[in-house]
Amino acid sequence: MTETDHKTRNVPLSFLAAVFLFAPFAFCADLPSGADYQLDSSVLDNGGGRNLTGGDYTVKGAIGQNNLPPNLSLSSGGGYSNRLGFFNPPHFTYQGGLSTVFYMPSGDVQLVLPPNTVGKDVFDITVNRDPMAQPLSVSPDTILNANNKMVHNEGAWSQAFSANLSEIAIFDDQDFYTDRLANGGTMNIRYRDDDNDGILDGSNPPVRVDSLNYWGLDETLNSWAQMPGVGVDKTAKLLSVSFDKPGVYAVLGAVVQSIPSHFKAYPVPFRPNGPQAGTGPGQTGTEATGIIFEGVPQTGKIEIFTVDGRLVRKLSIPDNLPFPYVVTWDVKTASGEKAASGVYIWRVASGSSSKTGKLMVIR
Repeated sequence: MTETDHKTRNVPLSFLAAVFLFAPFAFCADLPSGADYQLDSSVLDNGGGRNLTGGDYTVKGAIGQNNLPPNLSLSSGGGYSNRLGFFNPPHFTYQGGLSTVFYMPSGDVQLVLPPNTVGKDVFDITVNRDPMAQPLSVSPDTILNANNKMVHNEGAWSQAFSANLSEIAIFDDQDFYTDRLANGGTMNIRYRDDDNDGILDGSNPPVRVDSLNYWGLDETLNSWAQMPGVGVDKTAKLLSVSFDKPGVYAVLGAVVQSIPSHFKAYPVPFRPNGPQAGTGPGQTGTEATGIIFEGVPQTGKIEIFTVDGRLVRKLSIPDNLPFPYVVTWDVKTASGEKAASGVYIWRVASGSSSKTGKLMVIR
């Protein structure tokens, strides 16, 4: 049976799995690689632990035979780009009694389930990265309504960008599986910050990666519900969360109004003409670099006062600051004059959060 035969016939995946289970030598030709799907990407290994990689997908513990004939080779590569009319997006068949490992080598999605987690003997899993344009079991209108509610309540920083949506579907020949899993697993989703500036790639207004969290779609309320116990791996740029129910999930941000514990102002004292003047560690600054406020919130203001409460300068916080989120005071008053030597009080405020500290200027 040629690759074209498989793409033009509407053959259930369970049938293909059965062929491999009960007719182990039915296919004795090399499998195709390249841009098209690979036939056996969904029907390899009955639990022996082997991995099969094809295109953007890797599966482990999929249903099928363990001892393939020697003249049947498994190819890797390809992008699964030509599967319309067959399986789009690609999905893979698992046995209920086996552990399930599904991930993309790109790291965008990883799903790990223990044995006997789904109430079916045989089931398929797919990860749909475009549930708005190519929905499986959830209406795009439901997602859109949830997005609109989120933006209305939390602001534009919390909008769901299409690149950060995933629909996890579990199903068989009869229906989609919508119940909670008997034994929950783990799901990892990669967020994009390729330039390491601390801002979610493609977000507008800018979303700080520190504000990202994982949310599940509540189809009854048409709203997003925040997932508990989210873990963050900033090195791998992964959010990890317990997975106990198929559905639509999103990585969403928020406006950062809290004052982080690592917020600081330096150098203190500011002494640009002293013996230790300079910008390195332990040095007292220069006129060109001024006083730096680092770790500022996403919105708000910084005010500098004299010790008797007179406002010297007010600095607005731009909403597009890259990491490490720095605002600089040129150590001048609102009228443009150099601030005189003395002690000053700074106050940073964002929403209902605020923090104060002291500065010293020696000229």
